[in-house]
Amino acid sequence: MPFRLTQIFSLFFLIIAVLILTAGCSAEAKLASGVKLYETGEYSRAVDRFRKMDFDNRYYRSQASFYLAMSYYRIGQAQRASAYFQRALRYGFSKPETYFFLGQSLRMREDYEEAVTAYEEYLKHDVGNRAALNGISSCKMAMSNPTPSRHVLDVNFHLRSSESDYSPAFSGNDYTTVYFSSMRGGDKKKNINRITGQGSSVIYSAIQDGRGGWEEPVPFVGDEDIGTDDGTPSFSADGKEMYFTRCIYSDEGPTGASIMVMKKSGGRWGQPEKLPMGPDSLVYAHPAISPDGKTLYFVSDQPGGFGGKDIWKVTRESGNAWGPPVNLGAEINTPADEMFPYVREDGRLYFSSDGLVGFGGLDIFVAEWDDESEEWSVKNLGLPLNSEAHDFGIAFRGTREAGFLSSTRGSYRGVDQIFEFELPLIEAVLKGRVVDEDGRPVENAGIHVVGNNGVNRRTNTSEDGRFTFVLEPEAEYIVMIMADGYFNNKITLSTIGMEESDEYEQTVTLKKAEPKAE
Repeated sequence: MPFRLTQIFSLFFLIIAVLILTAGCSAEAKLASGVKLYETGEYSRAVDRFRKMDFDNRYYRSQASFYLAMSYYRIGQAQRASAYFQRALRYGFSKPETYFFLGQSLRMREDYEEAVTAYEEYLKHDVGNRAALNGISSCKMAMSNPTPSRHVLDVNFHLRSSESDYSPAFSGNDYTTVYFSSMRGGDKKKNINRITGQGSSVIYSAIQDGRGGWEEPVPFVGDEDIGTDDGTPSFSADGKEMYFTRCIYSDEGPTGASIMVMKKSGGRWGQPEKLPMGPDSLVYAHPAISPDGKTLYFVSDQPGGFGGKDIWKVTRESGNAWGPPVNLGAEINTPADEMFPYVREDGRLYFSSDGLVGFGGLDIFVAEWDDESEEWSVKNLGLPLNSEAHDFGIAFRGTREAGFLSSTRGSYRGVDQIFEFELPLIEAVLKGRVVDEDGRPVENAGIHVVGNNGVNRRTNTSEDGRFTFVLEPEAEYIVMIMADGYFNNKITLSTIGMEESDEYEQTVTLKKAEPKAE
């Protein structure tokens, strides 16, 4: 009897051990299936997979929570990401970078004090990390209530859809047609973007109508029904070359990203050709061709960078032959991500970063190269062009302080929208009146306006002695007033430091000249 009981107990414990081992293997396999989706960049599918996982073991719960948080973070859903980062930490997840990405997510939620705490915890493990230090500086800047610029910014409802619309571009100096990337089309049941869970990315174009709006966008490059994403167009100054990003999916997941070029001849676009930048497993994306056509800026995670995705450049040698890639350096690139370069007509480089000091996720920066110091001078564009969300993909209408940009602001799902922006001109309107000593208007008095900005204008007063001039900001002016039979007079005006349009009303009195004795 004792022998039989011993056998029974041995068999019982063996069964329990097998069950535990089997459960552990099953949990490991389940977790690994989600991690694979995340590591291949299929963040939307990873979200679906991790959300269905339910583990009794705290270790597996912490792992699943972390990767679910990272997946949400990658698709721009900061609120959900921060909640799952915190959950992962509660379950004992030990990777220090959890605190960094928690800080990034909290900053996008405008929870700045909590974000600072998270960054400080991360810095205990990676002392001096530039992106984390910048994250703390970003929070302090946002909490100081910085003054927004005068830019006016609104969603462009003509280009808007229920899915992501982003990275607008113009072809050369033609601003009557806008090109942009969109995930609006396709059969969402059959063709879902594995990264975002939206449709495939296709490059669309829209023509401006006669009322200042935009006609219905139509596909320009890309196919809604295959596993390919096309986006982030950039045109040469003459409008005869278009560079863009192409991502191709296989059953194994994304295969990196490639830069494509199309050429226009005889009014027709040729077939896209792939630029041989490097291995297919790496990211080569977000091309931006310089106005002179000699330099191509792009984004890559290739070795030799500062971490995350960096901005690089290559110089054209001939045709489609380009020199070796050069990293733009530490003034621009950080351990986080720098993306979406754009080169303006005057050579200034615009790009987005979530590692430099900013207001939220990706912020837009402008960089100017200094030949003397051989360094980049980098500046945040400030509010309202930037926000607590992701802001990127800016495009200007030539030399005007107006254009388009992309942003996820206001979207809980992290959906990109195209915003139109403009910096209203500041005008100083001088409304003057010339009278004599008795207060009667002086008609046809000569008015001569001279400014230290080169302004040199003349006019005459009306019957009621009035005149009007529109002056420019940031200048000093002398206004000379002359009339037959009167002594000359003058007034001085300064528009330096003006922050908004204003009117200046001036009444000038002319004294009658004494007639000469005969």
